[in-house]
Amino acid sequence: MTRPVSPLVSSDFQAPDLSAEWSTRMETAQAASEARAVGMDAEAAKATKGVDPKQLDQLRKVSQDFESVFLSYMMKVGRDTTSKGGFWGHSQGEEIFTSMRDDELAKHMAKAGGIGLAKLLVEQLTRTLQEQANNAKAASEG
Repeated sequence: MTRPVSPLVSSDFQAPDLSAEWSTRMETAQAASEARAVGMDAEAAKATKGVDPKQLDQLRKVSQDFESVFLSYMMKVGRDTTSKGGFWGHSQGEEIFTSMRDDELAKHMAKAGGIGLAKLLVEQLTRTLQEQANNAKAASEG
């Protein structure tokens, strides 16, 4: 024989208001998500608040491009330290192809995270953008 189950919810039950806490958690999660997209830590992601997203995207792209150029130059200098020639000799075509290959490899390396130079640039320059946004806001208010 089974017993009827009484409902657990009473008519005078009031759910707590969690909207403020939920909003804060959502902002934190969004900042962390944006941080992972760029590769920065959550602390640095807080600095992006108030910065124009278009500026931030442009900053990410330029930082990645700069790291790509830096990596390409490092490979070029490293390759210059080795002897040219070999069994088949050395040609201008080979030099051009090697340079183009190094440039593409550097682009892919920078896109994959590279040596972390783009990440550092984004973090530092984002702080600068945040300071500029705060100064502009203070100037418009005062």
